Amino acid sequence: MPKKNKTWPLKTPSVAGVIVDGVKSGILKKALLGGADCLEVRVDTFAVREIEALKEGIGKLRKGAGVPLIITVRSGKEGGKHSIPDVRRAEIFKALMPFADIVDIELRSGGILEDVINYAKKNGKGVIVSYHNFKTTPGLDTLNALIKKARSSGADVVKIAAFVRGMEDIRRLASVLTGSDGLIVIAMGKYGASSRIFFPMLGSLLTYGSITDETAPGQLPLKSITGELRRYGFR
Repeated sequence: MPKKNKTWPLKTPSVAGVIVDGVKSGILKKALLGGADCLEVRVDTFAVREIEALKEGIGKLRKGAGVPLIITVRSGKEGGKHSIPDVRRAEIFKALMPFADIVDIELRSGGILEDVINYAKKNGKGVIVSYHNFKTTPGLDTLNALIKKARSSGADVVKIAAFVRGMEDIRRLASVLTGSDGLIVIAMGKYGASSRIFFPMLGSLLTYGSITDETAPGQLPLKSITGELRRYGFR
């Protein structure tokens, strides 16, 4: 588990309600009623991505939320809905930094990775450095190397999300999770849906639930996740 400090303001495990396609009326109420401990704002899914419009909408969300916000501008290469140039992604991250408690940026973000991480740290924000593979689960050596590289880049928490095709892949991800602290690990796909619930029980710091539409294969509704965690005494 990460050390308790302002860069990781979430309890362990936490459930993020994922906001997609804009800050719509009633979405915050639905997220909080569903038991969200925090909100992930997937800016890459927004149809309107002009800076001033984003600041206005997310600023209002920030004022009413009462829970931490994760700002994510997902790369198109790693599941982003819209393909946004890296330079533009960096501009959006920086513009929205005042509203964020945590930012999530992919390890494979090239030249903007260091810049965004340094800017976040300078402003006292937590940093998730993430890796997503929608085709397969890499081997154990590759996964450990990715985690090491993400930590070296300045991550407070490392997120690994990989597509699984069966029990062997799930066991590999579980092994990575139980072998190290400070991780978010998710098994994607129909065989990995249950990982959204039992990986937090094994130490994954954060799991993600859909409020409206799912943003990854196998993502479960927010209410289903919080209900199952409550059933087994993790809430």
